Amino acid sequence: MGKRLADIILDKMEDLAYEDSKGHKLTHYVMAERCLQVEMAKIYNDYSEGDYETLTYILEGGFKGFHNMELSELIDEYEGAEETFYTLHEAEGLYVSLYEDDPLAKKEEVA
Repeated sequence: MGKRLADIILDKMEDLAYEDSKGHKLTHYVMAERCLQVEMAKIYNDYSEGDYETLTYILEGGFKGFHNMELSELIDEYEGAEETFYTLHEAEGLYVSLYEDDPLAKKEEVA
């Protein structure tokens, strides 16, 4: 007898859901936080140039938020943002600290 998929619940904070191109195993929450980092950087950088296109797009469309996305949607978003995230991180171009459970934050604690 099968199990209803609705009965299987992914813990967004704890369950590893994806392995990125650098081999980091990520939860739903960490992927969402990384996507937020990229969007915040775009908004801040656009604002400094007098461009509000990214912010306008988000506000006009009633953006539901990365944390509210289904896993498959979030993976698609993350794959599109991953390279930018790592570029910003390496250039210290992120505007807020990494989420404490992000594997990169844990590496920085050790260093």
